[in-house]
Amino acid sequence: MSAPWGWKPGWTLTLLLVVALWLRLSSIGFGLPALNDPDELMFELGAIRMLRGHTLNPGWFGHPATTTMYVLAVVNVLVFLGGWLCGRFASVEAFGTAVYGDPSWIILPGRLVMTVFAIGTIVLTYRLAKRLAGTEVGLLSAAILVLSPVHITYSQIIRSDMMACFFMLLAMLAALNIAERGRWRDHVLAAFWLGCAIITKWPFALSFLAIAGGIWLYRRSGAISTRASLVRLVATGLLGLCFCALLSPYLVLDHATVVRNLTGESQVRHLGSTGGPLWFNAGWYLTGPLRTGLSVVGLLLLLPGIAAAVRRPPIAMLILPLLCSFFIVLCAQTMVWERWAMPVLPLCAILIAFGLCSLAAWVGPRWRVAVGVVAAGAVAVPLFLTSLAQARERMHDTRQQASAWAVAHIPAGSTVLVEHFAFDLLPQPWHFLFPMAEAGCVDAAAKLRGKIGYGPIDQARGARANVDYGTVAPGKRDTCRADFAILTQYERYKAERSAFPEEYAAYRDYVARGHVVTRFVPRPGEIGGRIVTIVDFHGPQPPPR
Repeated sequence: MSAPWGWKPGWTLTLLLVVALWLRLSSIGFGLPALNDPDELMFELGAIRMLRGHTLNPGWFGHPATTTMYVLAVVNVLVFLGGWLCGRFASVEAFGTAVYGDPSWIILPGRLVMTVFAIGTIVLTYRLAKRLAGTEVGLLSAAILVLSPVHITYSQIIRSDMMACFFMLLAMLAALNIAERGRWRDHVLAAFWLGCAIITKWPFALSFLAIAGGIWLYRRSGAISTRASLVRLVATGLLGLCFCALLSPYLVLDHATVVRNLTGESQVRHLGSTGGPLWFNAGWYLTGPLRTGLSVVGLLLLLPGIAAAVRRPPIAMLILPLLCSFFIVLCAQTMVWERWAMPVLPLCAILIAFGLCSLAAWVGPRWRVAVGVVAAGAVAVPLFLTSLAQARERMHDTRQQASAWAVAHIPAGSTVLVEHFAFDLLPQPWHFLFPMAEAGCVDAAAKLRGKIGYGPIDQARGARANVDYGTVAPGKRDTCRADFAILTQYERYKAERSAFPEEYAAYRDYVARGHVVTRFVPRPGEIGGRIVTIVDFHGPQPPPR
């Protein structure tokens, strides 16, 4: 197929990437220096642990996110070197002090790296779709990812999901090379990218299905026998596991921590993310992240895309088994998360673009352009508007509104309990308390001055999914006495009090000892975040019940 409207594909792709960068970079500094996504700091603490301990062991393998923390460690070194050369940091100790006072020093560069990987996934999706179905499909699938609100969200957050998608797509391109050429070099590359995907996020081991599809296609061409194809399949899979051990050796050397982390990640329920039966989870993903990330019309175009893909063996074998497997795995979990839909997005984008082009070709040359433009617009416009609305929400978050109120109204010398990483409040003349489960409410500023690592946090957290006032050990709640509390989880537990009765009861009793002075509520398209409740405890407080 030719490029749309006579544009040169290279220029069209470049324009798309410029738009992608604008949509992602314009709000990439959201929240800073406060952290609205606490997991960002957890990944950075793994990177910091390696640098401080002069080790390649990040000490946490829940995702396992090894590649993510390796990349962050390199970025942190580069940030330090840049600051040192410019005279901003006199020593490594000074750099650490700056980071623990304002994590923007490492969080913003880390987010920028995630954006680079996100742009990489767009380019790789274009390359894969172009080779499978032509230039138009490649450009349209790239455009869908450029505008996808879900893809944009995880382009701006330090997590392992975007990097895992990047490695998955590289493995799929290697699988396509296997299908077309069958060289052993392509098998080695496929195994390498498979290993990278697995040590970035465990479920991406499913990328092996695309490699198996590539081997099957090469066998189907008659170039090798069935026995030879099985040998190649087993060899590539074993080599992928070898690359896992080589690239992340502490998965083997520190297997006890791996088991403990995986046990901690295996939660049956989670505040705001508890799933249900298979059909419930399927509906949640289809009406939630997939509808948001691909649009309603995009989901409808999946049907002709899948129907057309079945008649194209390369698309059918490289994309459909992987897409179906990911979706089944998602729906079979006990929890549901928007980010878990990330690997589905590029695969669906290719099928949607293929379905759109197939539909345009089916109506005939007279109506082809009109149908294509209308269908593409029906996909692109909702995605673009939703992306702009979500960007506004990220830049106007309830947690930052609560911080502004607190600065204006809480007097100096007050003791303030905060439940989120409110680094923007650290300069205030207050005593800060932060809930840390078994440890009770701790002196947040003192912990930061001591450059706390992830180990003590993980030990205090135990098997808890959340760290907040509701999960503070009952015997330690007396350590949470404060003059004011900025609560970001109270309303969430209140909404799910039947599932978390003990946690909600703790909040109810805590709030009852003071009075709510203000609440900050998100508004779709304008203000993002959670409902934040600020409680004033001035005066003597009764003991916790």
